[in-house]
Amino acid sequence: MASSVPICDICMTDIITKPASVWCSECEEAICYGCERQHGRMGLTKNHTTLPIKDYQKLPSSVAAIKEKCIGHSLRFDFYCVIHNEPCCMSCVLEKHGTCQKVKPLSEVMEGVKSSAAFADLEDRTKDISALIVDLITDKQNKQANFGVQKTKIISEVQNVKAAINNHLIKLEKDLLDELDKVEKKQNENIENFIKKLSKMLKKVENICGDLEKTKQHASNFQAFLGIHEWNKRIEIEEKEWMSLQTDQITNTFDIHIEFAPILTKFEKDVKELGNLEVKSSSSKKTPLNKEKQGQIFVPIFYTVDNIKLTNIRSFKTPNGASRNMLITGIDMFDDGSIVLADQSSNKRLAIVNQEGEHIKTIQLEDKCIDVAVIDKDTIATTLVERKNIVIVDVHSSKVHRNIHTSDKCGGITYTGEQLVVSLHNKTIQLFDFSGNALSTLSTADFPGYCSSFNDQL
Repeated sequence: MASSVPICDICMTDIITKPASVWCSECEEAICYGCERQHGRMGLTKNHTTLPIKDYQKLPSSVAAIKEKCIGHSLRFDFYCVIHNEPCCMSCVLEKHGTCQKVKPLSEVMEGVKSSAAFADLEDRTKDISALIVDLITDKQNKQANFGVQKTKIISEVQNVKAAINNHLIKLEKDLLDELDKVEKKQNENIENFIKKLSKMLKKVENICGDLEKTKQHASNFQAFLGIHEWNKRIEIEEKEWMSLQTDQITNTFDIHIEFAPILTKFEKDVKELGNLEVKSSSSKKTPLNKEKQGQIFVPIFYTVDNIKLTNIRSFKTPNGASRNMLITGIDMFDDGSIVLADQSSNKRLAIVNQEGEHIKTIQLEDKCIDVAVIDKDTIATTLVERKNIVIVDVHSSKVHRNIHTSDKCGGITYTGEQLVVSLHNKTIQLFDFSGNALSTLSTADFPGYCSSFNDQL
């Protein structure tokens, strides 16, 4: 309501502006102090109940806007139609509610309404859902604060991985350089030993060359002739030694090279990221309200399944599949009113439509499905009867998240908010958690084609 004080409606007819002191809901007028006295003395209005204008301004706008007179006939509401849940004036009763069996005096149905069980129930339900919303907000705020903790943990893990990689590379580098020192030292020793061996051979050959030169200059022909035989023996020994060296690998040329481990040569090319960040979603436990919705003022009549009369709200055609032969054997509804249908025909599909029956998308399956259950807005579960599998499917990507194997052919399925419940051909009902762990098995007298849950009951 507006904070400014309303002007007296009675005085306004005389073009006089006075602040109102009370509000008469029956006259639907604001009244000043002076007019209030006259209003209380007049025969038609003296029994009207007025409300201080300050209290009237505290009323919710939706309540303050409720009129006590019929807009169509400008007559006071004196009756209430229980069937149509609406107040009626005498003309309304005659024109629109003549055949209604439950038209009661308005004074009768509204008596003690503020202290009624229905009003108390509304208060309880309002407090209930308010507390649930506050708890959920608090939970989400805690989760939000937890993101900072998770971020710090991931940064620490990344730094630990980096340090582990660096330490390992430093160790590998040290081992390789130590081995390089050993290889270089060994090759140098091999060459030094070879040079020593060659130096000895060179000295022997040079001695032979010196003896030949001296003989040529100073010895007689007789001495030179007889010496040739001895020198042939000596030079043949050195030639054989030289030929032997030609077959020895020591005469080869040696170079030190390195061949890096394949993973290192491909590291920069193949390793594009240190890790993959993923936001994982897990279904939260659904919190039911403390009370089921009750009637507004009157105690509702409870019906059994046998005498419930269904009313056709909307009809629509099932979206066409690859095959025109369709067999819809399962149905469930999302919170937004969208509907998912299980098509057991050769189409092997789940079809999703909106509230108007317009086709949204089709999810193809590997085999024929029997039933379907909505887990949340992003996830559904369906039963593949011949494969003995429950398939958890992502609605947006149409990809299978998880396969849950059942002990026999599976039929109907439902989700309780915490557990998947599936009926099996071996006359049992099996309960699974969302991870696929079998929690319990219930035996039944006959094959339970379908199953459903209500509160804590199956």
